[in-house]
Amino acid sequence: MAAVGVGGSTAAAGAGAVSSGALEPGSTTAAHRRLKYISLAVLVVQNASLILSIRYARTLPGDRFFATTAVVMAEVLKGLTCLLLLFAQKRGNVKHLVLFLHEAVLVQYVDTLKLAVPSLIYTLQNNLQYVAISNLPAATFQVSLQPGIAPRDPSRGGVGL
Repeated sequence: MAAVGVGGSTAAAGAGAVSSGALEPGSTTAAHRRLKYISLAVLVVQNASLILSIRYARTLPGDRFFATTAVVMAEVLKGLTCLLLLFAQKRGNVKHLVLFLHEAVLVQYVDTLKLAVPSLIYTLQNNLQYVAISNLPAATFQVSLQPGIAPRDPSRGGVGL
């Protein structure tokens, strides 16, 4: 019996057939665990260095850059990185990339519109973070940025610092 895959290809499916590269739920290899911890370390370093570099740049004497420009440029850089990764995933075929983007963005416009609201809120949040880091010490900003980690009021049953 043949089953049609996502790309229109057919594959034999029978009792005990397992797709190549599939892992059983809950099983991880040493390489996956290592990649997980490397990713965590990179994200920690990236997040801490971002906060410290923004704080340093925003407290320098002289003319300041606009926070909105920094946010827009960061989003443009992320967008270009995603396009580059998609281009590599499509094996350098520009036609396939354009067709994929047309399908994902224009044809499925309802999904694109659903992403517009969180995107706008995220942009507002990033702009407010620039305001906060300009007015708070880096350590205070970093701690108060994390949800659920802020000091609790002892009079309300929480543990104070």
